[in-house]
Amino acid sequence: MYKIIDVHAHFGNPDGFPQGVLEKEMYRISLKKLEEIYRLQGIQAACISPMEGIFPRNKEELLDANRCMEELSQTHDWIYQWVVVNPLMPESYYQAEKMLRGEKCVGVKIHPDAQKYDIGQWGDEIFSFCSNQKAVLLSHSGEMLSMPEHFVTFVNRFPDVQVIVAHLGCGYDGDISHQVRAIREAAKNNIYTDVSSARSILNGLIEWAVREVSEKKLLFGTDTPLHHIPMMKKRIETAELTEKQKEAIFWKNAVQLLPKLADV
Repeated sequence: MYKIIDVHAHFGNPDGFPQGVLEKEMYRISLKKLEEIYRLQGIQAACISPMEGIFPRNKEELLDANRCMEELSQTHDWIYQWVVVNPLMPESYYQAEKMLRGEKCVGVKIHPDAQKYDIGQWGDEIFSFCSNQKAVLLSHSGEMLSMPEHFVTFVNRFPDVQVIVAHLGCGYDGDISHQVRAIREAAKNNIYTDVSSARSILNGLIEWAVREVSEKKLLFGTDTPLHHIPMMKKRIETAELTEKQKEAIFWKNAVQLLPKLADV
């Protein structure tokens, strides 16, 4: 039985998401139900960002969403927080600075494509903030404003910032290798990816990524409630990898990268 940590999850109200009504309804899940699924799957902890913070209508909604997630992390032992930062809403930096001091806030979450800014334009500011706060950065990646290769310049400029370019295999152009190539191009070995992509079910993708950059660069994530937790877990369990490699992906890499998870 593996210890498992989900480093990429969401919770909250999906009304701001751009999908259709039916799809958004499928994203709705109660906290009780989410916890039940995690327990049934043997997943001990989840690092969660608020859904309202991904597509916020205004700065108040973003700040309120982060506050709500902070409260949930303080009242539920299995919840850890990603604090969402939007550089177009500078107040989010001040809030994040305070929240990152908390025992349950593991780092900063950004989503350039949802919030309509180019990482190439705002990368210096975001990475400088993370460097000053000694914060790990988790970013959506694979779409036009957040291509994994665009992060390489900044990770090389800020070698003390550890970055997870999320969604292994995701590329708006159909290329499934972007995240792996970004990891290889980083001069200081400070880029990782997670498997929280529907593309991870492609036959051989996980195994190929391990061969290319080693299991030490992959973390387990589900992107729940967008993706089905048991399916994402099963993909790693049944991967053609050694038990040691699966264990690294499921939890050891997360604990090493995110020290606040040490007690999970």
